[in-house]
Amino acid sequence: MSEPLQTPGEPGPNDIVFDCPHCGKSLAIDQRGAGIRITCPDCTHEVQVPGLPPDERGESEEEIVEEIEMPADAAQRVEALEEALDGAQQKIERLVGNLEEVRERRRFLEKLRTDNMARFKTIGKELETIQNAMDRIVALLQDAAADNGLDEE
Repeated sequence: MSEPLQTPGEPGPNDIVFDCPHCGKSLAIDQRGAGIRITCPDCTHEVQVPGLPPDERGESEEEIVEEIEMPADAAQRVEALEEALDGAQQKIERLVGNLEEVRERRRFLEKLRTDNMARFKTIGKELETIQNAMDRIVALLQDAAADNGLDEE
């Protein structure tokens, strides 16, 4: 099922909305941008995108800060601690997976930026070549006009 269209300029349902701490401009970015640094389009200061609140990360506060009820029996305590450790390791694995996704996205975006910079450099050289050719044409036309003016006299 496709996502509903959103009005340009309006934040989407998966956007993080926050204010620039320097100029106060309201900014919105896809939730995948949580934690990255961006440049504010108004004041050009670098701003860190806030992270998602716990309820939007898919975890409740209870899952983030779990309290372990300790049974009186030592064996049961060890078992409860092992279960808590297993749960923590699963969360760590999930976070490491998320971190790798973010790193992969960053590598992709950096490559895209580098490729675009190379394209713009090539375009700049081509525009310079075109401008030089146009300058030569104008000079030739001016010479031809001057020669025509001399021939008529």
